[in-house]
Parts: sequence; structure tokens; C-alpha cells
Amino acid sequence: MKPFALPKPPKWLREVGWRTVAGGLLLGGIIHIVATLAVPLAGQGNAFAKLAQALPVNRMVILAPPSPGKEPLPFLTPDALYAICRYDISVDSLQVTAQLAHLGWTLSLHTPQGDNFYVMPAQPARRSDVVLTLIPGGDRVEFAPSQRRIGAPDTNIPSPSTEGLILVRAPLKGLAWRAEAEAILRRASCVPIKR
Repeated sequence: MKPFALPKPPKWLREVGWRTVAGGLLLGGIIHIVATLAVPLAGQGNAFAKLAQALPVNRMVILAPPSPGKEPLPFLTPDALYAICRYDISVDSLQVTAQLAHLGWTLSLHTPQGDNFYVMPAQPARRSDVVLTLIPGGDRVEFAPSQRRIGAPDTNIPSPSTEGLILVRAPLKGLAWRAEAEAILRRASCVPIKR
């Protein structure tokens, strides 16, 4: 009985060196990274383009609760309510007021490309009433550390773009709290102010 032997690989495979294999793996990795980073830029639409058609400029709107087949955006959780403002600060600055009533509530600012450049979560030690002034910040915004008084009534936030989205997320603790959350979201606003 002959011992079992593995078949010999083809000649061309035996002649490939380890440098060629390492180079191929490196090239494949680079192509994968470039393709992954290019997909959002090459895509047909994004959340901002989809919402820009449905939302008025510089006005806070409460989105309908997501239901199967009627989600304004993918991946919105059904256990939260959302208020959203499509802003344009090319002419005037924008004053944003909201109440972050309970833990889990958040206020976030986004560029049209989806970059999140500011987030304020509700915290027990912080006042729940938030007043922000959104100002143009040019192409490049640098956030330098600055002294800020706790409880200061107004904060200037430079925006890296003249357009974008403001999102207030209100998680629901249960159906009994839905009316309270909707009432608080209705008081949120984004109003242009003269510079």
C-alpha cells in the first residue's frame, strides 16, 4: 500500500514568490480601504438629500413615529421620537432651543455629508433647557478649548457647512410618556437671527 501524497501544485504557482503574495495582499487591502471610503461619496443619495425634499428650511418638525415601510430614514428606532430641523445659515445665524428633559435625550448637529460635529446629551447635573447659536464657521472649524461657565444661557457653535440637520432624539420610557415627549419636542425651535 502506497502512502497518501498530496498532489504537486502547478508550476506557475510554485514559481510565485512570497514577495508577490505579500504585494498582492497589500494591494488588495489598499483597494478595499479606498472602495469602502469612496462608497458614501459615490452613492446616489444620502439622508440629507432625502430629508431636504420633505423638510422646510429653518423650522423644527416632529417626525412621525417610524412604522414598517414608512420610515423617513433607515435604522430609526421605534422606541424614540425625533424632531429635526434642516438649517441654512448662509444668510443669518440660527438660534436653536430645545429641552433635554430626561437621560437619553440628545441634541446633535450634522453636516449634509452626515458628519456629526456637535452632540449634547442630557445629564443630571446640567440644565435641561438648551440654547445654542449656530454660526458659519468656514471650511475648516477648529474647536479650541475654552472656558465656559456651567449653566451659561447661550453657546455659539461654528458649523463647518452652511447647511445641515439638527436632530433632537427623545427616547420613550413607555407609551404613557409619549404625550409628554411630543409636547416637549413641539417646544423645540430653530429660528434665524440677524448677525
